[in-house]
Amino acid sequence: MAQGELVSLCLEHKDALNTFLREFEISEDELHGYFIDRSTNIEKVIATLEAWNRGEELPDGWVPNTTWFWESDGTIQGVINVRHHLTAWLEENGGHIGYSVSPSQRQQGVATAMLRSALIKCTEFEIMKAMLICDSDNVGSRRAIEANNGILQREENGQRWYLIKL
Repeated sequence: MAQGELVSLCLEHKDALNTFLREFEISEDELHGYFIDRSTNIEKVIATLEAWNRGEELPDGWVPNTTWFWESDGTIQGVINVRHHLTAWLEENGGHIGYSVSPSQRQQGVATAMLRSALIKCTEFEIMKAMLICDSDNVGSRRAIEANNGILQREENGQRWYLIKL
């Protein structure tokens, strides 16, 4: 299991966040779970994430959500976002949880550990069954979800819907 912990972003993470985001720019991989323009300064990022957690300043159609980062030895290895409840759109397109692991940290158990820690926190938002959606060909996400007791509900159009009872 990967060593690390879920942390809320703070000013001390500025360099680590920039390094994390830069990996996605270089690799051109899609970044799930982080919804702020990458050029936004860290003070604004922190303020926005805190507001969204409180259900404030949400873009139209969004629900309150909490974002954590998986940190190990000062390195941000992943990001995970928990939506506090689902809309009909999220039931088909996003689920409760979205996450990404930086390309250099993949295949080391980071996604599994990060998801396990976030699932524990889901009960704080009265989520008793967490829905997760991943691309059918994303073997890493499938393994992380299934390692956390994800039960496949359906598969169609290149996506898989899972439920995890908490």
